[in-house]
Amino acid sequence: MRSVGGGVLVLSGRRYRLELTAEQAAQCGEFADVCRVVWNTGLEQRREYRRRGGWMNYVPQCAEPADANREHGWLKSAPSHVLQQTFKDLDRACREHGTFRVRWRSRARWSPSFR
Repeated sequence: MRSVGGGVLVLSGRRYRLELTAEQAAQCGEFADVCRVVWNTGLEQRREYRRRGGWMNYVPQCAEPADANREHGWLKSAPSHVLQQTFKDLDRACREHGTFRVRWRSRARWSPSFR
């Protein structure tokens, strides 16, 4: 902690490096792949709304994976809070950079991650 302008600055974020077993690494890779597909699908959905003059944000997109789970069983492999965080990250990127300036997450260009 350090004092800034008379107040106290408290750092709350921490990053950890995990040593995963092969099974855990495979599962995390699967989560990351699902998050990449959710990001790309959500981005395309937002772009389509913008082309039509509409607007899409976090709240309606976050409700959709529950419906999509019925059609696409592979979505169930990732926890729901991981998908929600992906939509939050996408929403923030679109607000800061614009929907058409946010990049797709490709397998070759993106290092797999999730929160």
